[in-house]
Amino acid sequence: MIWVIPLILAAGVIVVIIAASSRSSTDSTADGETAFAEALGTPLPAFAEPDPAIGLPVPTISAQTFEGDRVQITNDGTARLYGFFAHWCPHCQDELPTTVEWLENNTLPDGVEIVAVSTSVDPGAPNYPPSEWFEDEGWPETVVVDDAESVLAQAFGLTAFPFWVAADSEGVVVSRVSGALTDQQLETLIDQITPSVS
Repeated sequence: MIWVIPLILAAGVIVVIIAASSRSSTDSTADGETAFAEALGTPLPAFAEPDPAIGLPVPTISAQTFEGDRVQITNDGTARLYGFFAHWCPHCQDELPTTVEWLENNTLPDGVEIVAVSTSVDPGAPNYPPSEWFEDEGWPETVVVDDAESVLAQAFGLTAFPFWVAADSEGVVVSRVSGALTDQQLETLIDQITPSVS
């Protein structure tokens, strides 16, 4: 019986190693197109009309870039427009270059940032990998990588693509929009969260 105990312990260690390996494989892909990400705080409710998220704080994002740099986006007094894009979505494929063009021809107001979230990644779907897509389109602002389960998209209440969340300098949701934006709609969202000059 004494020799059975080491075998049981060894089997337990193997099970733990396999479980840990399984968790890491869902948290991150080898090519960096998805990666471990967390949304800290209370998730926003799913988008609907009228929007139940108006006036609620956005979750803090803890994630990484395509280059593997860790980023944490907190309520630090900066107003933010979050754009959620899926590489395989035709509307996103139209929206991303349109937003890039707007950013090339306009200057964001002081105290306002735009953050893109690459989410719902599918290696078998068109326009993969998303990292090359963002690079080819020349996205000039911050882009963070969602995990394989799209935890960030879920935490912001995404229901369709593209998806926009506008939060003021206090980190409170001012507006959410599901679907592509015109230049005028983009400017309206930015105006809504631009800090007033006193």
